[in-house]
Amino acid sequence: MGWDQKTAIGVLAGLAFGFGAHGAYAQEAGTPPEIVSLPEILVTAPARLPEVSLSLAEVPASVQVITAEEIKRSGALNLQDVMQALPGVHLNDQQGNAYQFDLSFRGFSGTSVTGVPQGISVFVDGVRVNEPGVEEINFDLIPLDDIERIEIIRGPTAIFGRNTLAGSLNIITKRGAAEREMVVEGSGGSFGRAKGRGVLSGSDGPIDYYFSGSYFHEDGWRDRSASRLSQFFGKLGYRQGGTDVTLSYQYHNNRIEQAGSLPLSRLQLDRQENFTGGDFFRPELHQAAINANQTLGAGFSLALNGFARSLVAEQFNASLISENTRLFNDTLSGGGMLQLAHEGWFWGRKNVLTLGAEYARHDVDIRVFEEQNDRSRQQCREEAFAAGKDPDEACPEKQLASVLSDKQDTVGAYLQDTAELGRGLLLSSDNLFLTGALRADYIRHDITDSSPEEPGKASGRASFSRVTPRVGLNYNLSDNYGIYFSYSQGFRAPAFLELTCADSTSPCVGIQAGVAPDTGFFKLSPVRANNYELGFRARPAPWLEGSLALYRTDVRDDIFSVSDPAELTVFFQNVGNTRREGIEFGLRGIYREWLEGYVNYAYTRATFRDSIELASPRTPGGAQQVQNGDRLPLTPNHRVNTGLRYHLYKWLTISLNLTYVGDQFFRGDEANTQPKLDDYVVLNAGLDLHWQRFAGFVKINNLTNNRYETFGTFAPNAKLPGDPVEPFLTPAPPINVLVGASYRF
Repeated sequence: MGWDQKTAIGVLAGLAFGFGAHGAYAQEAGTPPEIVSLPEILVTAPARLPEVSLSLAEVPASVQVITAEEIKRSGALNLQDVMQALPGVHLNDQQGNAYQFDLSFRGFSGTSVTGVPQGISVFVDGVRVNEPGVEEINFDLIPLDDIERIEIIRGPTAIFGRNTLAGSLNIITKRGAAEREMVVEGSGGSFGRAKGRGVLSGSDGPIDYYFSGSYFHEDGWRDRSASRLSQFFGKLGYRQGGTDVTLSYQYHNNRIEQAGSLPLSRLQLDRQENFTGGDFFRPELHQAAINANQTLGAGFSLALNGFARSLVAEQFNASLISENTRLFNDTLSGGGMLQLAHEGWFWGRKNVLTLGAEYARHDVDIRVFEEQNDRSRQQCREEAFAAGKDPDEACPEKQLASVLSDKQDTVGAYLQDTAELGRGLLLSSDNLFLTGALRADYIRHDITDSSPEEPGKASGRASFSRVTPRVGLNYNLSDNYGIYFSYSQGFRAPAFLELTCADSTSPCVGIQAGVAPDTGFFKLSPVRANNYELGFRARPAPWLEGSLALYRTDVRDDIFSVSDPAELTVFFQNVGNTRREGIEFGLRGIYREWLEGYVNYAYTRATFRDSIELASPRTPGGAQQVQNGDRLPLTPNHRVNTGLRYHLYKWLTISLNLTYVGDQFFRGDEANTQPKLDDYVVLNAGLDLHWQRFAGFVKINNLTNNRYETFGTFAPNAKLPGDPVEPFLTPAPPINVLVGASYRF
């Protein structure tokens, strides 16, 4: 992509000027300007369970909220697409499908890919949905259409616990409203996409209800990249006096084919090719949750959360070098939390106190089979002949390679208090808030290795514990201007499959991490982070608001996955110290009810802080020398996104948004010696209309049909003689259209 940062910013400014000029002429002469105020944002950031809420002026963190209306009008297929409109949120497509993008911000990732270190926690109605295998996030199992609001709380927070190195996504789902309604929706478009959905919701006295079901299918734009997603979500609620109880259930049954990345030599010939056709992910999820909140009087309230969760998943990976692998994951989880909150006034000053405890149990069973393909079958038979063995006996078509299980217990307790220290300190309109928090976490793994060869080799127990503090100050000059500072610590314990693959002398064999036992069970240390953040908020006019955050996160004992493509092995290791630091800026406004806009910029610098030696898929059998200051892969320094919505009429709106992503180093080039993944610009457009009970939309993605790639690594090209290692990239989709309509009865 030949566009540089100046070009992107020039186009951005031109779009803003063009729309602004058109809107100015659309206003009738002499019509007095109509001032429209942006709504005040309240967050439940003091807790995972929404007993109490705080204004942003009382929260010492960068927080954004995405509402159900914003999700709907985005036309997005997945949660990651919705979030990339926020400052610094970046997507990489490693798997080559629309539902398994890697999501990252502040230099940390949240992904469904096994083997990528995680640093983002996700909660749905108070339930942590990071999978206990490697803390991965299956975004396709989050009910996007049924979300009421998403809160993005950046930075480590004691309340949300472990793995919140970059921050947390706190998701609250919908419930029935006062008016009974039935909604029928349908959409379709490019790549054979088709979706149908129905919703029934309402209330009867103190009882409310919400039920929805949907089915989605697409052929995919690349070879063998079809997806099918089936989903049901239901919630029953009871509200009477000071009692509020909800019971929810969700079911997902999906099958997602994964086209993956392409060698550069093949990408230049055919961007639609699937290099190792056959990879797929097939999960089935049952999840039930109960949330109860009881007002106790005198400012006290008690909240309870309980959940049960069953995930059965199959992951198949085709290989051109070794055997294919088929992994079965059967996970049963259950647990709950209890939270007490008090909101009151002491000496005329506001005070919000939250304390709670939680426990969860996860039973994870992993079985991995190795299956012969043409190349591995031929190689195995040749080796059997050479050794004088019967090739039919020595080379079975399918054999059980690994059987691993983990009985995982997690316990947490936390305390947080937000207190108003004073008012009228320097100005008559100012106030000062202090937030202090403390959390204790304990995680225990009881791992059993029942693999056919050398059973018990990876069996053992490991436990990790940590106490993490947080302190922050909010100084607000007035209701419209404020500044905050916070210091917090984060903690991530090594996950189940990381613990079983932590020895470079006995790595896991296969594409999936954890498919073979090893002797490195106790070789990983927990990840610890110290985060410093300074932020500003401003609302200079009722229709305009902005925010600025500067942060630094120093990480000790960061965990990386290291692979050798020549042997198709992977293991995990601590890589010493790393650092993420940067700036996040956001500005949004609404003008005279007919023009809305936003512009965001993020600078992210993620670097190694120690000189280390790392194996690399780019140097089979060798190592790369990573120096202090080298950049972490797949983390662009610069990211800009902007958008405009122009209301032509009350019932018709057009929208345009632009994203610029800076260049990135490939995964496997931690030493920063190879050419980078090119920067790129993407332009999307949309049309929304509402007429009485009818609504419709048209969304055009990649309007300029730009060719770009969002992921890069190194791997052997098994279709060339000698299996030479070359860059592998995942191409982004070409221009595509999605059209949809709904009717509300």
